[in-house]
Amino acid sequence: MAYIDSGNMPWQPNFSLSVEGEDITDIVRENLVNLTLKDHGAGSKKSDEITFSVVSATLKLPAKGVKISVALGFGGELVNKGTFVVDARSSGQASGGQRIVEITARAFSKTNERGHSTLQSQKTRSFSGITLGDFMLTVASEHGLTARVDSRLVNVPVEHIDQLGESDMNLVTRIAGECGAVSKITHDYWVLSPRDSDTTISGKPLPVRTLTPDMCEQWRYHDNSDHPDVSAKGSGTMIIPYIDSADGGKQKTLTVGSGEPVFHYPAPQPSLKDAQYVAGGSTKHVEKKLRGMSLTLTGTPALMGMTAEGKITTEGFGSVEDRDWKISRVEFRLQSKGLIISVELE
Repeated sequence: MAYIDSGNMPWQPNFSLSVEGEDITDIVRENLVNLTLKDHGAGSKKSDEITFSVVSATLKLPAKGVKISVALGFGGELVNKGTFVVDARSSGQASGGQRIVEITARAFSKTNERGHSTLQSQKTRSFSGITLGDFMLTVASEHGLTARVDSRLVNVPVEHIDQLGESDMNLVTRIAGECGAVSKITHDYWVLSPRDSDTTISGKPLPVRTLTPDMCEQWRYHDNSDHPDVSAKGSGTMIIPYIDSADGGKQKTLTVGSGEPVFHYPAPQPSLKDAQYVAGGSTKHVEKKLRGMSLTLTGTPALMGMTAEGKITTEGFGSVEDRDWKISRVEFRLQSKGLIISVELE
């Protein structure tokens, strides 16, 4: 079995792991088989996670619900990748082999161990006469999380929201999409920010990285026309029903775009303003599905700061492929052959 060569020399991939503040890096490093960190974009409904496997006869399985802190990089230059909650554990031994331990920890837990909320529990309730900021504060605090809402969204009025047999995770994702925003749970925060924002939640400009073919082990570009592009004339139409309270509560429709295909939004909105938010959010959601790019890169110190929602410019791939992108998913894989980074762009 091949173990990973990692360490403090500048050219060596390196990492650090601690469980509830106790450093386990050296124990894991000795016989580490693999370590993978997945960072998903906001709105994907998937949790960021870290998984590592190590050969050890003595390593104790950490309790479900404890927190693991992770950093990745090269030599002594490590980038903090956050804190994750242990959600799954396994150990085993093949015939005549050694004991292998595998640990998976996620940004939000699917277990109630040690007081962590599941977020998948379905609820029925309503919210009325509040702002998006108030809404996020209420939902996030119920799960022991801190709401972080972009200043452009915090005062957006919410006339009425129905949660009918729906989990809080699905609810927030749905409302975010209707408002042209994305949500994500990361490092004890529940973040809500505008889709395709050029700034961080604190208002700082997002860094833009340039990727070229010589940095890639492999890459692939794709596009399609499966979704109506209402931003382009004649490329699709979206029809959204809404209630006009000023006209006796009559149901009316908001039409966005033109041409085929035609998409009918299923749920009537409580007002024209809500319908316009849905139109804006749905348009951005559709636009991101029209094209994408996948790249596999050899890890370098300069690339360790990449995160989902980050900005990428591709150069030298082709006249169509070269453009500005957003990272929808990034995966760091520490293996026996080195550190590999897989990036999905939209």
